Amino acid sequence: MGVYDRAETHPQLQYQPEVKEGVNRMKKRDMSKIPAPPRAGAAKPGTKTAATTWPGPAPTAAPKVSAKNFSVQPWNCEGEGKRILIYADSGMGKTTLASLAPKPVFIGIDDGGKLMTDDAGERIILRNVPGIENFADVRGALQADIYADDETIVIDQATYLQEWAGDHVLATITNDKGATMDNLVRYGYNKGFTHVYDTMKLILQDCDGLIRRGKNVIMIAQAAPHSIANPGGEDFLREGPRLQSIKNANVEALYCEWSDHIFRISYNFLAVAEKKATGDGTRSIFVHPEPHFRAKSRTLGPDKAIVSFADVNDDSIWQFLFAE
Repeated sequence: MGVYDRAETHPQLQYQPEVKEGVNRMKKRDMSKIPAPPRAGAAKPGTKTAATTWPGPAPTAAPKVSAKNFSVQPWNCEGEGKRILIYADSGMGKTTLASLAPKPVFIGIDDGGKLMTDDAGERIILRNVPGIENFADVRGALQADIYADDETIVIDQATYLQEWAGDHVLATITNDKGATMDNLVRYGYNKGFTHVYDTMKLILQDCDGLIRRGKNVIMIAQAAPHSIANPGGEDFLREGPRLQSIKNANVEALYCEWSDHIFRISYNFLAVAEKKATGDGTRSIFVHPEPHFRAKSRTLGPDKAIVSFADVNDDSIWQFLFAE
C-alpha cells in the first residue's frame, strides 16, 4: 500500500483538503518519467571516463618503482666497520676495554673516561670530542667529518644518552593538543616512551653512516635485568643493557638487534648460596648468550664463548675480532 493509498483509508487524513488534493496530484502523475536514484557504484551522469565511479574517490596513480639498475653480487661487509655493544655493571672495565680497541675516540656522556688510571695509578689520557652537553650535540658529533685518523668511535655511554633523549623529547615534542610536557608519562598511552624510542633510532642512523665509511662504533651501557615474556612457561629475568624495555617501544631490543657483537663483562666464577654470592673476582668477556643474559657475535665461534679479561690491559677480544 502506497502513501497515497493510506491517505484514502485513514479517517483523519480524509478531512484534510490539502492532503487529499496532494494525493490526487500524485495519482495523476506519470511515475515513469521520474528518474530512478543512482545505484551504488554507478557512474555519475555526465561522467566522461569509465575508470571513475560515483560516489567514491578517484583512483590514485600506481606507486613509482625504483629506477636503479639492479644486479646480483657477493654479499659482504668489505670496507665497513663493526657494530659493537659492551655492557656491564659500573666499575667492571667497560671504558677500559673500549680504550683497547683500534684507534678509539670517545664521545663522552659521563665523566668516567677522563678518570682512568693504569695499574701504577698514572692517568690514562684518552682522545675525545669535547663540548658534548646534550642529545643534539651527540648527533652533531657523530655526523661531523673529524675522524680521518680514528678507527673506532666510542659512545660512552648509551644508558645516559637515553636520558638525554628523554630531555630532548620534552624540549622539542608537544602533545596532541600542542602543549609542552614536563615528563614522559604526561603524553599518555606510552606516547612519551614511543617518542624516546624514535629519538634513539636517530643515533643508530648516524652510526650507520660511520659504519659505511669504515669506522667501528662501540656503544657502552650499564647492565640491568629485564623481564622476558615466555610463551612456553613462566616469565624470567635476563640481564642486558640498561635501556628502555617497554612493549612496542623497546630500545634495549632495538640496540641489541642493531649490534653485530654484544660483549658482556662479568665474573667468571660466581657461586650463589642462601642469597649470597661468592667468587674469586676474576672477570671475563661473555661473547655468546645464555638464557639469563644477552651476548652475541656474528663472527666469533663457540671456541670464543668466554674470553679472559682478568688483566684490564688484555686486548685479546679485539685481537680475535679484528684478526678475521
